[in-house]
Amino acid sequence: MKLPYLKNKSWSETTREERLFCAELFFQIRNNIAPFLQLISKDVSNHYDIGYEVCFYRDVLKSYDLSAKSNQLPVKRTFDIVLMSETEFIIIEAKANTGFDKTQLAYFQKDHEYLQKLFKIIKQPLPKINFIAIHSDKYTPSTYTRNCFSQLITWNEITEKYENIKPILKQANDSYKYSPSH
Repeated sequence: MKLPYLKNKSWSETTREERLFCAELFFQIRNNIAPFLQLISKDVSNHYDIGYEVCFYRDVLKSYDLSAKSNQLPVKRTFDIVLMSETEFIIIEAKANTGFDKTQLAYFQKDHEYLQKLFKIIKQPLPKINFIAIHSDKYTPSTYTRNCFSQLITWNEITEKYENIKPILKQANDSYKYSPSH
């Protein structure tokens, strides 16, 4: 719906909110995972469960009648999108209108420790952990940022795999505004 107070645009055309972009991507991946697996160079015959806005530590421990807090794990830590298989755990973190900052990158490094601790608590084998970043092609990640991820892809690269949401993915890509702190 075009609204005059949004300069005759809809909300989805106006927003720069990466949760909206991630939600759209989540539904596309859930509907057809193969194009995304091809993009990140994974075997399309592998089976993955997919989650959106995943509060992994809290919810996994709750399923074991345990708590993240009492096990000194982050209670509210949330991952944008997660692909989970028996042998691999892929955490996808996305940025649209900003880049990754050092505080957020420090959380990713701690997550490696937290995930090891979690799997030890639940007495399950630790799957291979991969962090994948999605960002605008207008953003140039620093070497430090690049080293925090197994792989970096852009919103525009995803548009080639999911043509039906190309406008929203292009909007995600184009919403980036350079900030010297990122």
